[in-house]
Amino acid sequence: MFRLSILLLFVCLFATSCEEEYIPDLGESPVEIVVEGYIEAGQNAIPPYVILTRSTSFFSSIDTDQLNGLFVHDAIVRISNETDTINLKEFCLASLDPVQQQLAAELLGLGNADSIGIDICVYLEPTFVPQIGEEGKRYDLEVIADGETLTATTTIPYSVPLDSLYYVPTPDMNDTLVELRCAITDPGNSVDFYRYFTQQNNDPLYPGVNSVIDDVFFDGESFEFPLARGQLRTQEFDLESFGYFWKGDTIQVKWCTLDEAHYQFWSTLEFNSGSEGPFASFTRVESNINGGLGVWGGYAASYHELIVPE
Repeated sequence: MFRLSILLLFVCLFATSCEEEYIPDLGESPVEIVVEGYIEAGQNAIPPYVILTRSTSFFSSIDTDQLNGLFVHDAIVRISNETDTINLKEFCLASLDPVQQQLAAELLGLGNADSIGIDICVYLEPTFVPQIGEEGKRYDLEVIADGETLTATTTIPYSVPLDSLYYVPTPDMNDTLVELRCAITDPGNSVDFYRYFTQQNNDPLYPGVNSVIDDVFFDGESFEFPLARGQLRTQEFDLESFGYFWKGDTIQVKWCTLDEAHYQFWSTLEFNSGSEGPFASFTRVESNINGGLGVWGGYAASYHELIVPE
């Protein structure tokens, strides 16, 4: 279940805004703590977790040792709602046995643990209790590390499942590929935000390249639209099959609602990562972390499966 965004390891202070061009100061920036944390509600919800790293210069060289050195250890990490507080405990892949390593890799959507290459460290609820998040609730995060205190707040909206999932031929009528589409009935009378992940056969769940959408064009209406197959951004993009599935695939879609701050983080991050080339402009990745960078986000998730015949 892909949630670990390796891009966060490279987030620097000179990320900018989509709305207007910004020319950043390319000098040395102070190191800040980067938070990537999630809490979920839903039948298949995973335990809440937080990954802590440090920002690094945009122009710095990165190798395995440097990546391992970016993780923040021995932090105090707390999650609280209106009534309860839980303390998360740090777990690193190198300290786990092979079976636990593979389970952790699958939890983070990283596939085979043997191929990861870095000692990822994650703060988890020690008993791995999955059902902590509840729809309609607020969750506060507190992180105390390196003599600093970071805070953030997220909410888990109510779930809005898809009405249906289906496939159609690709626009070029390729007889081995199909285009995935979905239908949804938006509740209306509110601004709603969505994010999706897809799973192809036994692969992990990966977010779409443009994985977030709001209901500005279909508020309160029934709406149908395509869902591009998600994949790791580090994988090579095949222009002929990009976004499509193959006949014979078993497809699972994880469809999530999220609040506005969480949506804005992914919207600006995906815009930023897609703005490349000599004419690209800087974009500001919006963070909801007070005292640091990154995101603390809630999801209400529903799951949908479709089998495409051969």
